[in-house]
Amino acid sequence: MGDEHSSTAVMESSIAAGRPANEKQSQFLSTAEAARMLGLSTTLVQTLVDQGELKGWKTRGGHRRISLESIMDYQNASRSAMGVAIKSMMKPRVTVVVESAQLMSQLMLASANWQFAAEVTFFDSVTEGLLDLSSNRPDMLVVEMSMPRAQQEKTLQALENFNNRGRAPLSVVLVTEEKDLLSKHTSGTTNSIQVVSGPMSPIWMHAYLTGVVASCQI
Repeated sequence: MGDEHSSTAVMESSIAAGRPANEKQSQFLSTAEAARMLGLSTTLVQTLVDQGELKGWKTRGGHRRISLESIMDYQNASRSAMGVAIKSMMKPRVTVVVESAQLMSQLMLASANWQFAAEVTFFDSVTEGLLDLSSNRPDMLVVEMSMPRAQQEKTLQALENFNNRGRAPLSVVLVTEEKDLLSKHTSGTTNSIQVVSGPMSPIWMHAYLTGVVASCQI
């Protein structure tokens, strides 16, 4: 009789709530169980149900039953939103190497007035910039290549060697007039090294940083 009464109660509550009588009860949690799973208070969980953020229904006795699927969807959406928020708060680190003293002065003066959510570090030597990569790895590296072709090829090779050390390849942009600089290099890391037409200028750098910050906020 006990089992029969229980089955009848389940059927009645299901019909009263508009739920199929054969719906698996394990697919629904109580308010307290949902709160523990989400790490929220029961009051907040009830509010989320009322607002439609969580899908639920009520038994004849007035107890909420919350869809497990909607709880998992809410968790995934919360993690995704948190990831976007964290990403938007993080400032991309950009290392810029410029060997021309005059251009370096222009870029540093201009960048001081830019309101970019980015950390920009300048070096006046390729060697110094490369040495700094090991201890202070940036998100992007920009190198102004105005030296002779042979020296540019050596710099490119040094960057490829750095990217071949087993870590995730560093995103590199080489600003040079030598448009075919990559043509003789077939290393698998060349897809992380881009060559763009020079010369570098404050206008070019401003446009580049605009793109970097925008991409980090997507």
